[in-house]
Amino acid sequence: MSEVNPIAGNSGAPMPSSVGRVKLEATAASAAPGTQATSRMQGQDRVELSDHARHLERLRQLPDVRQGKVEAAKAAIADGIYESPDRLRAALLRMLDDIEGG
Repeated sequence: MSEVNPIAGNSGAPMPSSVGRVKLEATAASAAPGTQATSRMQGQDRVELSDHARHLERLRQLPDVRQGKVEAAKAAIADGIYESPDRLRAALLRMLDDIEGG
């Protein structure tokens, strides 16, 4: 599946429309005139996106950083309340669970 590219390409600019049509026209031209293959190929370009592809596109549109969380953590650090014994205990327990579970 490495040959599948996003519709907009990596740079976000739309891909040229002639890219997909050159192969279609060449295939239609090679078929005998008046055959069913020729009439089936003309004017029937179609794209189907899976639910997975739609979900991935929504994820790509999310910001990389949840700014609200960052600001809340900065404020807690500045106020001296970020590192509490309860937070450290919870972090250590999660770390031990990761070590024992993995």
